Amino acid sequence: MATRKGDDRRRQSDRRRATRWSESVPFLLVQSGSHSGEKFRLEADRVIIGRHPACDLVLDASAVSRQHVAVTLREDGYWVEDLRSRNGTSLNGRRLETAAPLSDGDELQICDQRVIFAYSATPSAERMLLGGDTSEEFLDSTPGDSVIMSQLDIGGQAKGENPEAQLKAMREIDDAIGGALSLDEVLPRLLDVLLGIFPKADRGFVLLSDAKSGRLVLRAKKLRIPQPEGPLRLSLSLIDKVVSAKQAILSADAAKDTRFGASDSIVDSRIVSMMCVPILGGEDDAVIGILEIDSHDFRKAFTEKDLELLAGIAGRAAQAVEQARGHDERVAQEQLKRDLELAHRVQQGLLPSRPPPIPGYELFDFYEPAREIGGDFFGYIPLTGGRMAIALADVSGKGVSAALVMAALSADVRYSLASEADPAKAVCRINESFCRSGWEDRFATLIVAVLDPASHRVTFVNAGHMPAVVRECDPEDPQGRPGRLRPVGIEEAGLPLGVDPGWAYEAFEVSVEPGMLLAMFTDGISEAMDQDQRPYGMVRVWEVLREPTGSVEQAGRRLLADVERHAAGQLRSDDMCLVCFGRPLTPGPVESAQSPEQGGRGRAAQPAT
Repeated sequence: MATRKGDDRRRQSDRRRATRWSESVPFLLVQSGSHSGEKFRLEADRVIIGRHPACDLVLDASAVSRQHVAVTLREDGYWVEDLRSRNGTSLNGRRLETAAPLSDGDELQICDQRVIFAYSATPSAERMLLGGDTSEEFLDSTPGDSVIMSQLDIGGQAKGENPEAQLKAMREIDDAIGGALSLDEVLPRLLDVLLGIFPKADRGFVLLSDAKSGRLVLRAKKLRIPQPEGPLRLSLSLIDKVVSAKQAILSADAAKDTRFGASDSIVDSRIVSMMCVPILGGEDDAVIGILEIDSHDFRKAFTEKDLELLAGIAGRAAQAVEQARGHDERVAQEQLKRDLELAHRVQQGLLPSRPPPIPGYELFDFYEPAREIGGDFFGYIPLTGGRMAIALADVSGKGVSAALVMAALSADVRYSLASEADPAKAVCRINESFCRSGWEDRFATLIVAVLDPASHRVTFVNAGHMPAVVRECDPEDPQGRPGRLRPVGIEEAGLPLGVDPGWAYEAFEVSVEPGMLLAMFTDGISEAMDQDQRPYGMVRVWEVLREPTGSVEQAGRRLLADVERHAAGQLRSDDMCLVCFGRPLTPGPVESAQSPEQGGRGRAAQPAT
C-alpha cells in the first residue's frame, strides 16, 4: 500500500513537472562565487558547465573541472549528469553517481559553487532546506494553497498580553543556558526549556541556516514520543510560510486542516497542532533559523496565547543562537590559526635549515610566504661526484592548497634529481609525475642548477621559470668589480610543469669564473607592490644586483632590503624566494651584511676549506 501511494505521488510529481516544462523555459541560478546572482536560461537541449571558456556556463574556480557537469533535456524533462569530474557533483546534498532528473528548486553543488535549477527566481523554504548530511532525515512535502490560521509578528511580541509568562520564560532560558557557550550546548538546553514551558509539545526542533550554503540544517531535536521508522518528518509547507513572511505561525489540528493542502509530511506524521517561529538575526533581521514544536494529540492543541508566548521569547532565543555562533566562530578561527601555525612549522621543516657548505663557493637563501604557508620551494640535493643540485620552484596559487602541491612537488624533485644523473631527464620525470597527479588546475615553474665545484661549471634546466641572472666580474678591473649582468637560458627554457607531460626539457651550461654571482628568485620579488600598486620590476632587480658587493650574502641582503623599502610595509601579494651563489675572488670567510627587516629568513654559507 505504501509503495502504491509513493508511486502515485511520483506520477503526480512527474505530471506537475511536465506541465511546468511545457509552460516555461527553466534557468540555472548561480548562488555563489564571482557570478553569484546570475541567471542562465536553458535554451539549448544540452548545456555544459565547467571551467573551460568554451563551456555554456563557465564557473571560474580552480577546483571545477574543464567540463564538469551537463544538463540535458530529455523526453521526460531535464536531467543532470556529472562528466567524470575530478571533484564530483552533488544534487541536493547527495553525490551524483549517475544521471538524475531535475525538479524545480534542485541544487547542484559543483565544488564550492552552488547552482539552483529553477522556474521561479524566488527561493522557498523547501529550496533552502535540508542541506548537508541531514537530507536523508526529512521528507519533502508539496505545500498546497495554504491559509494561515494564526500568525504573529516577531518584533513586537516582547510587550504582549502576557508579559509575566514571557519574563518567566526568558529567565528559565537564561538559567538553563547559563555558562553554555557553543551551539552544541545551547540548542539542546533551549529545547529542554521550551518543552518544559509547553507541556503539550511532543517534539521540538531547531533548524539553522548554514553559513556556507545558506540552507537550513537540523541542528537540535527533542522527542517525547517514540519516533516512527523512516525519515524524520517536518512540515515544509509551514516552514515555507514562516520563512517567506518572517512571522510566527500556528496551525491547530493540522492533520485535518485543508488549508495546508494536507501535505504528506503532516498527514503521515499525524501532527495535529504546530507552532513555528523564525529566528531572526543580523542587521537586516534575516531568517537565520527556525523553531518548531508540535503535538500529536488532539487534546493538546496549542492556542494563540501559546503562539504569542513562543513569539515573545523568540528574540531571546535569537540572541542565544547568535552569541553561541559568535563563540563557535571565534573558536574555529583560533583553531585555524593554530593549524596554520603548525602547517607553517611543518613547511619550514621541508625547507633547508641552512645552505650547505660547497668548497670554493658562497651561498645565500631567503624564503618568506605571503601568508602563513606558501607555494614557493627551494632545496639543495647532494649528488654524486661532489655536485650539488639547487632547485627553486613556484606553484600557482597561494595558501594551503599551493603548499600541499609544493610538498608533493618537493619530494618528486629530490627523488628525481638524486636518482637521475641527467638533469634534463630528471626534470622530464618530474613533469610527468606532476601531470599524472591530477592537478589539472595547477601548474608550477621550476629551475634547477647543478653545480660542479670541481670543474666550476653549473648546468641549468628551466621549466617555465624566470631565468637565472648572472653577474660577471669585470676582468679588466683590478679590484674585480661587477661587470656585465645577463639572464641565462632564455632560449632553452621549456614549458611549466603540468602543461605537457611529453615535453622534452633542455640543459645548458655556464662556466663560473672567480667573482661571478648567480641569482635565482621567484616573481614575488619582482612583483612586490608599493602603496600605489606599482611592481618592483626586473629593471630595479638588475640595478641592485649590478652594484658592487663584498660577498654573495651582501648582494642578496641588499636586494631584499631594497624590495622592503619599495613595499614600505604593504602586505605581500606573493611568496618571496631568493637563492644566490657565487665564487669569490679570494677564498676564505667574508664579513656578513646586516639582515633586512624581513619576516622571512636569510642564511648564508661561506666557502668551505
